[in-house]
Amino acid sequence: MSQQTQTRDPVVTFNNNPVFNEAKSKKAGRPIFDDMEVCEIRFPGDTKCWACFPAHEAEPNKTRETGQVVTYAEVYNKQYLQFKSQQQQTVSGTPLSEAPFLTEGKRRELRALNIHTVEALAALDGAHLRTLGMGGREWKNQAQAFLDRAAGSADVTAMATEIARLKERAAAYEAELAALRSGPLVPVVDAPTTEEKGDKALEDCTDEELRAFIVAEGGKLPPRAKRAALVELATELATREVA
Repeated sequence: MSQQTQTRDPVVTFNNNPVFNEAKSKKAGRPIFDDMEVCEIRFPGDTKCWACFPAHEAEPNKTRETGQVVTYAEVYNKQYLQFKSQQQQTVSGTPLSEAPFLTEGKRRELRALNIHTVEALAALDGAHLRTLGMGGREWKNQAQAFLDRAAGSADVTAMATEIARLKERAAAYEAELAALRSGPLVPVVDAPTTEEKGDKALEDCTDEELRAFIVAEGGKLPPRAKRAALVELATELATREVA
């Protein structure tokens, strides 16, 4: 599915503009100018449509839930903070420098048209697209293809990460299963020791303990022997050992 943007994001920058101060100029007898922070708004592909507003003037299309006004410096706070810290003011998106299908000359041409990102180039349409001249549609299509490939690559990377995670879980499960398979399938009952035989009568031993004792003493265990037979044989073996 195409990732094409249907609206054009404005290119917003802040600057200091000198404003003539008539009162101070009359008093000083010479021209006096004050710096005013202004917000300049331009649009990709349009060199004629732009606006300049005082940075701390209310943006008429933005208000808080409480009804308070919001200034241009607040609406475009990221760019304003970059301006105040004397950093390069950036726009959101992938810079044209990252587009391999553009020459440096073409990048400069696009920046002169207020097009600074691949997203902005892909979003151009109508009259603004025609400002690119011959080949403009091809540049736009290549920009859109670049974004689509990037989105597909991100999906593949996410899928590969998930597959790797599932493989790790499967390997851990197989290791746990192998450990269980390699262990004893039937509980082993130890034969009563001499001390245990002295403390515990043969009649009080379980059938499994009696069988284990008989085998340990070298006796022949009758098939399907009942408890009485087990007790009798175990008693004979125990008596022989004492004798």
